[in-house]
Amino acid sequence: MKNTLYFIWLQCALGISSSLRTQEILAAFDGNARAIHDASDYDRRIAGVFTNLQLDKLRKTPLSQAELIAEECTRMKLHALSPQDSTYPALLRQLASYPLALYVRGDLDFLAGQLPLALVGTRRASRKSVDIASRLSDTLVRAGCCVVSGGALGIDSAAHWGALHAGGKTIAVLGCGHGYNYLPENATLRGRIAEHGAVISEYPGNTPGSPRSFPTRNRIISGISAGTIIVEANEKSGSLITARYAAEQNREVFAVPGDAFGTTYTGGNKLIREGAKPVFSAMDVLEEFELSHPHLFNMRQAAKHLEQPSVSPDQVAVKRPARPTADMPARVPQPSSPPAPKKEPPSNLSALEQSILQCLSNQPLHIDDITKATHASLGELFAALTTLEINGLAQQMPGKIYQIVK
Repeated sequence: MKNTLYFIWLQCALGISSSLRTQEILAAFDGNARAIHDASDYDRRIAGVFTNLQLDKLRKTPLSQAELIAEECTRMKLHALSPQDSTYPALLRQLASYPLALYVRGDLDFLAGQLPLALVGTRRASRKSVDIASRLSDTLVRAGCCVVSGGALGIDSAAHWGALHAGGKTIAVLGCGHGYNYLPENATLRGRIAEHGAVISEYPGNTPGSPRSFPTRNRIISGISAGTIIVEANEKSGSLITARYAAEQNREVFAVPGDAFGTTYTGGNKLIREGAKPVFSAMDVLEEFELSHPHLFNMRQAAKHLEQPSVSPDQVAVKRPARPTADMPARVPQPSSPPAPKKEPPSNLSALEQSILQCLSNQPLHIDDITKATHASLGELFAALTTLEINGLAQQMPGKIYQIVK
């Protein structure tokens, strides 16, 4: 725990962000967070990896702040892992922005002998998609995989329950601290996951979830996994952020195709059009890794249980659509009615999201032009664009062209 304490301190000082260059920062100090803590201001500055704001935060953040978090972990019976720990997920260390600390309920020892695969999708899942997700998860864990998801309603819950039904391992990655009262209706599920896998978060203690924390944690869902499978996602689904992170991380991306004209499947269908592999059964996923990981798979066991029912869709909690209101006659505007006020962007947009809106204010732009204008990486850009789409501020047109929503 002693070395981990300095990684927690570094996390406190630098904060949590999908754009934080943790790999580069630690590489400059031989992977040693204590060396950063003990370094002089001069040595930190000449390392060339910190901004002036970060240098100021490093000076002002006391080690006692990390000690309080460590004590909190003990009270909450959590394991705090640093990138130096043997059970820290190996694939996660490959990310440019890997977490400086992970807070774990359960254990991750099993990852050394299983292939982790992410399975995510909409919270407002249909019964059909819940059934598909649970069957896929069931078969994948019987073949020797571990299923990773976000612990949310809908497809996430179906993925976790499917893995548990098959007696396999599963990991839930939270976008908030373990102490935050997140989705109480899934508390039983999280308890089962911790007993048969792990519930993890990079957010300490009672850190609440926020509109930014969940997209940020999506890089962990994809980063901890060799591949990501999307089941039922519309064009504004947060699961597409996970798919985009996976693509940037050079991981495999899969999608279950759906109704060509159904809005709840357009996101997955679009991924397939852009190169994701379509999934019609678990074998479509397993065959991508069979040659590279033959010692991990039991293909005969997978084939034996292929397409067999898993958990009942009624067992899986989903987010229900808003109750429709009764049909009302259209209200005809009077000629004297004032024009609708211009839609103002939310005040909590990040600097990159504001920069993108500024770029799009005059004309639609191709993704390459936005990249040149903002100097952001594709992962950061796709995450920001998805957030803007979810908030109804921007939209994508054919040809990877984006425009502002008036």
